[in-house]
Amino acid sequence: MPAWHDFFIAQVGACAALVGLLFVALSINIAQILKYPWLPARGGQTLVVLTGALLEASLMLLPDIFMKPISLVLIGCALIVWLLSLRLVLDFVRGLSKQQQIVVPRDWTYGYFGLAQIATLPAVVGAVFLYFGNLAGYYWIAGGLLATFVFALLNSWILLIEILR
Repeated sequence: MPAWHDFFIAQVGACAALVGLLFVALSINIAQILKYPWLPARGGQTLVVLTGALLEASLMLLPDIFMKPISLVLIGCALIVWLLSLRLVLDFVRGLSKQQQIVVPRDWTYGYFGLAQIATLPAVVGAVFLYFGNLAGYYWIAGGLLATFVFALLNSWILLIEILR
C-alpha cells in the first residue's frame, strides 16, 4: 500500500476539485440544463461517479487498514456507484428518446453507456481482487479512477460549454 499512497492522495485532491467545479458548472447553467429532459440525469451521474471516486480514493488512505474489511466497504461503495450510475444512464437514454429537439445517433448512446461502465466497473473488480488478496486490484481501481476523470470531464464540458451552443 505505501507505493500507492501518493497516487491516492492526488486522486482525492483531483476528485474534490472536480466535484467543486461541477457544482459551479451546474449552478451557472441550471436554467439551460433543465430545458433538456436528459441533462439533469447526466449532471447527476457525473456527481455520482466523482463522489464515488472521491470515496474510493479516500478509503485507500485510511491508516493501518486491514485489507479485507476495507475491501468489503470498497465493494459496497463501488456497487452503489455503479448501480446509481446505471440508473442515471437509463434516465439519460429515456430522456433522449422522448425529446424532439436534438437527434442523437444510437451509436453515441451506446458509447455513452459503455464509457459509463468503464468509469464505474473497474472499482468493483479491483475491490473484489483486493478482498481476495490480489494486488492487481490496485491497478483496476487506479484505472477506474482515471476513466472516471475522463468521463466526468466529458460530461462537465457538455454541461458547461456545449449546452450554450
